[in-house]
Amino acid sequence: MATSARTWFYSVPEPRPYYIEERVNHTLWKNRLQGVYMTCTQATAPIKMEGSLNGMPLFFEWEPGKYFILRLGEERKEIIGVMRQILLGFVPSFAYQDLNGLYVVEWHTDDDEARWKDLQGNPQYQGLRRLKKK
Repeated sequence: MATSARTWFYSVPEPRPYYIEERVNHTLWKNRLQGVYMTCTQATAPIKMEGSLNGMPLFFEWEPGKYFILRLGEERKEIIGVMRQILLGFVPSFAYQDLNGLYVVEWHTDDDEARWKDLQGNPQYQGLRRLKKK
């Protein structure tokens, strides 16, 4: 099955965990992330998945066509770059570290300015920085 972010991020996937897992995992494997397997933990928006890459925790959360959040055990620019490719060149909006010590990168097609204001000054988000030019 040839899949891309068009089948699960840019359109609303059928709310069946197996189908979401199949589409997302095939997309990851096709884009050089063969060592990861994501499990769908919530099949309706916001869709959530969790997995690991060589022992490092990995979490996805997204609302189709609006935003995508990647949480990693540590900052890994190569994974962020691959996710940017998977999301068809979509530039991430911002990054930070959360209370759980995870490195978080968010992509937004919706109002990223409102989200930026929510994150700013909140002590549970450390090292907040904007990645996309206004």
